[in-house]
Parts: sequence; structure tokens; C-alpha cells
Amino acid sequence: MRQSPIVQRLTARSVGIALTGLLIAGLAVFAGSTLAAAHSGSGMKMSATAGKAAVGNTRGWYEGKTVRFHYTKNFFCRQPPASKAVSHCELGDNYQRIPADEFDPLYVVVPLGFTPRKTTLQCPTAGRCVDHPHRIDLSRVFGSGTGNTLLPPHSHVVSTAAGGDPEWWNVDVVGVTSRTAWHRIVKGKSYDAIQRMRTHGNKHVTTNIPTNLFLFFSVS
Repeated sequence: MRQSPIVQRLTARSVGIALTGLLIAGLAVFAGSTLAAAHSGSGMKMSATAGKAAVGNTRGWYEGKTVRFHYTKNFFCRQPPASKAVSHCELGDNYQRIPADEFDPLYVVVPLGFTPRKTTLQCPTAGRCVDHPHRIDLSRVFGSGTGNTLLPPHSHVVSTAAGGDPEWWNVDVVGVTSRTAWHRIVKGKSYDAIQRMRTHGNKHVTTNIPTNLFLFFSVS
């Protein structure tokens, strides 16, 4: 469980943010069709404080199993960092404001440059997932023209079930740039599977890329 003060959390994540900078050029090359399909200049607008929370479910992966995430509150994104997205959500920089003193990490796994089988995506439609932001600013990682992009299709991994209690989860993004690496994660269904690939030097799985996005759900 991550706890106050905020300074401690920022320090713990500073190394990851620095490493993220090294990934920008490579990720921009691999983004290709995924972001092209997700990006659009119009669509639903939802701010961090506007819109009613929906009650609904998605799937997630935890310790080798498929579990259920039950959502009962809308997402939380606050500036700073500055965001061009209508949601105020930002990829590539750390949160500075939090919705609660305690929360856990959620790893959002995003395919880059290829389209996996829809059955392996827990939020398969760009910009459409229960209590997620409709749009997010990707420009710190992917450059100009991606400041108000539909949230890309993705899947979820957690490293704790938090006792099954509903709580806030801060999103770290994991980019996956090959089908083989993606299928290993799908098979492993755990954060340990991602970490093992990194330990063995798999270049098709990025480091954790920070966001200021929080989601609220329970795991069962």
C-alpha cells in the first residue's frame, strides 16, 4: 500500500520517470497503428470533476488468474502536471495531487504498433471503459498531436487484491511492442510475469510510465 507523504512517493518513482525519458524515441516508432486508431479530434468530453460515476465491471489479471474489477466511482486526474486533455489526465509525468492517503498501483498494459486479439483486451474500445477517462494527454511520450487522444485499448494487472476492499489505484502504463511479449503477459496474468521479462532483457516491454490518473474499484 502506498502511503503519505507525497514526497516519499515522488522520490520512489523518480528513477522510473528518468528511465521513461529514454523510451520516448523508441515508443514513438512503435506506436503506429494503435495511436492512429485511437486518436480523433472530436468525441465525448469528460472532465475530472464532471460526469456521474458508473457502476460496472472489467476484467483484470492478478497472480496468474483473471479477476473482476468492480467500479463505483469516476476516475481522478488533477493538474499539475499540466495536461492538454479535457480529462486533465497525463501520461509521462507523476501525480502531484491524490484522491486519498492510501492507494495501490494498477499496471495498464498497452499494445503498441500491433492489434492483439480482442479477447485479450479488457478495455478493447478506444476511449470507452467504465469510469476511465475518455481522453488523455500522451504528448510527453508520443509528441505533438497526441495531447487530447482517446484512451488506447488496454488490459489491467495488479500485484495485490487489497483485501477485496474498494480503493483508489494509481495507473502506471506498461507499453508492449510485440505480439510475442503480449502473449507472454496474457499467459502469465501477473505483474511478476512482466518483471521476469524485464529481468531477462526483453526489449519489447517498457519500464513503468507514470501518470496522474487514479481509478477506483475493488478486486474479486
